[in-house]
Amino acid sequence: MKRVLIYILLLIIIFISLFIIFRIEMNNEIIQENTVGKVAEDTDIPKPDRIIYKNKEGKYVIIYHDVENFQLIYNELYYRISGINERKTYTEYEITKMQDEGQFIEFDYDTKSKNYVFFLDNPELGIIKRTANGGQVILNDLKDKESLIKKLEDWTKYYKKYDFNRGKNYTLKSSLDTLPNITNLVEEKEWVYQSIIDNNEIDYQNAVKLLGAQSPDDIPAFDPNYETAIITLSKYEIKNIKQNIGNIKYEFGDYQDKYFANILIVSKIVNTNCIYYNINSSTLIPSESMNTNIDDYAVEYTIKDGKYNANYNNQQIEIIPLDKACDIADNEAKKEKYQYQSWRSEFYSRGKNMQDSVSAELISDLSPISKGYHWNPNWQVGEYRNTLMWKIRLFDENDPLTNLYIYVNAINGDIVGAGDSSD
Repeated sequence: MKRVLIYILLLIIIFISLFIIFRIEMNNEIIQENTVGKVAEDTDIPKPDRIIYKNKEGKYVIIYHDVENFQLIYNELYYRISGINERKTYTEYEITKMQDEGQFIEFDYDTKSKNYVFFLDNPELGIIKRTANGGQVILNDLKDKESLIKKLEDWTKYYKKYDFNRGKNYTLKSSLDTLPNITNLVEEKEWVYQSIIDNNEIDYQNAVKLLGAQSPDDIPAFDPNYETAIITLSKYEIKNIKQNIGNIKYEFGDYQDKYFANILIVSKIVNTNCIYYNINSSTLIPSESMNTNIDDYAVEYTIKDGKYNANYNNQQIEIIPLDKACDIADNEAKKEKYQYQSWRSEFYSRGKNMQDSVSAELISDLSPISKGYHWNPNWQVGEYRNTLMWKIRLFDENDPLTNLYIYVNAINGDIVGAGDSSD
């Protein structure tokens, strides 16, 4: 009888021990899931929308966030990170050159502008965090890179492989007087229209015909299974186009009263959700929009002989010109309280050289969108209800996705308040 009791007691102890071990493992998995990417007490590497891996053969693989291997790769990188140490910076050209020459993993984001690049065969580099025009080293090395590469090769051996050809870029020699009826052509910025064609070669061929290309042999070939086509029409001269995994940057020059046309074919590894437009025109072209159907509290206005008049409450009210409101907003944005990012922001309503188009609305109150996304109650200094205001959007020169909104009283030029918006 004693022996039976001892056996039962031993079984109970074993069961309890196994249960405790199981609970510890479960808790560790939960902690791991919630803290993956933490490289310092107050610094995280957020989960990307997709992971790009360049393999040993120089081919590229896309791992989307909804597949099993995504979490495995993310965890493997987490185990090899041990604190950050901000060091040397590199230009965008230098990072591109290093990526072209070796293996790497890149964390890519649809709604964030700062990708992370993990170098796998560079003995002097671990992780670079991208900036607006380059990147900064935050870790000098990754632990046990050889083991990581073996796992990556095994996990991705059956994935679709892509090339990365940056040379499929053609600007038509002739310009167009009017916009052609190209499928899904959208105005992305004033006088800049784009159609992004994915998985549809017929739409691409139709677009090429509508552009009236005089040298068909120069038109880049398009493989919809591996590439995305971007058709751009702009009244600004198309000067330069840069592409990397995380984004595409268009550089525009002087304005003319015709449309320049460009055909760009990019690999599907390039994130076409993040496209930036930088306009350097010697002539600032005023917006055609007069504030109709934009905001719930939009107020129509007219411009005659340089004077601005608002149509409000069945009255014509003279308001300060938009350029003056922008000057007031630019000056207000210099205050230290608007430095809400970890880097030093430079906010401008018309670009640093005052040559970009203005993004502004005349409103009489805060709509739910304004109040929810573009307004900070801590920065309120005046009454916004039933008040004619210029809502001026300012862009950070150091990060295209960081914005500041300054609300200027359109009657007397006083600051009403401000808000921030950052991806």
